Amino acid sequence: MSHVKDYVDCYGYLSFNDKPFTKEDNVALCTCYYMPLDKVVSPSFDEEPIPFGDACRALFELRGNEHKPVGLVLVKGISELMMAMAEQKRYSEMKIVACTDNFCKVPAVQFNACTLLLPDGKIVVLFRGTDDTLTGWKEDLDMLASKEGIPSEHLSVEYLKEVASRFEGDIIVCGHSKGGYVANYAVMHSDKEIRDRVIALYNNDGPGFASYDYLSSDVYKELLPKYHHLIPQSSFIGMMLLHDEDYTVIKSTGLIGALQHDLLTWVFDGDKLVECDDITKRAKVSDLAFYDIVSNVSDEQLDTTEKAVGTIIEGIGQRGLLDVKENVKDSIKGGVAAWKSIDKESKEILKETAKDAVKAVTKAVKAVASDDIESVEERAKKA
Repeated sequence: MSHVKDYVDCYGYLSFNDKPFTKEDNVALCTCYYMPLDKVVSPSFDEEPIPFGDACRALFELRGNEHKPVGLVLVKGISELMMAMAEQKRYSEMKIVACTDNFCKVPAVQFNACTLLLPDGKIVVLFRGTDDTLTGWKEDLDMLASKEGIPSEHLSVEYLKEVASRFEGDIIVCGHSKGGYVANYAVMHSDKEIRDRVIALYNNDGPGFASYDYLSSDVYKELLPKYHHLIPQSSFIGMMLLHDEDYTVIKSTGLIGALQHDLLTWVFDGDKLVECDDITKRAKVSDLAFYDIVSNVSDEQLDTTEKAVGTIIEGIGQRGLLDVKENVKDSIKGGVAAWKSIDKESKEILKETAKDAVKAVTKAVKAVASDDIESVEERAKKA
């Protein structure tokens, strides 16, 4: 089976002038952007954009001219894809500018965005998903648990606004996972003048929002013709929160939903992603379970869970998952000590939250088995 690198190798000789930007290019770029290009590209919009190929080669050299993983779950195949793209006309002709790296432990922020200038005059804005940092994973939890939203939402709106003010031309916005979520958020919360310039919005297996209200909004309806929500057949992350039903299902060689979240597993046939008719039963269970949890969880449970995870991450004391792997004993010791420091009342609330989650999954399994599944439209009406 073919995957994204095969697409790059076979069709990379075509300029964007010859073959306009596609959803397949979106997958290639979102995968590649897990590489830390911010180490070789300035975050400033005032700096001169540099050729994408030059930036990739500079980063590869900085990393010892070896293909290495970017993190524990970000495999070396991402580096191999980056260098394949660097050598192809299609991508080497692009220019890259303003690679941000906003990182803060409290509140948890892991926000990365960059801008690509295509030779045909279009602008591509990329939002990175969760990287290897524990802070990034904490922000994911905040996205699920916090009623206040996450800092990356507001940073994404400001970044897109800056892009629109700096460059003329049509804009394409892309993101994977949390990056897909903030890509969606950025466009929906931008001024109409900016939204009108966006010709395509790609949300690759990113979760939905905390409320179904957005589905009935005029902005969402306005964006639908150019909104592309791509999810793998056993989607797990893309089923989180309260999502739309306007998604395209992509075939994946990953065994389960969490593994199918990896864009490197998405299947290509020539220059097209392979689409499926529907998500799997496993994905439907995830969908219903998350809907049940989000609809019924209390503010107290959300707040307690958010604080407890923050305490444990602080106790682990490592920056990223690779650091945890290399310092397993200290990480476990710190995490256990942090858990013990949590008060008894909070632990009881966490246990109840876990029980509620198990009940939600059990209920979802029964609903899928009996084919008693409410549509997103029906759920939205009840919300």
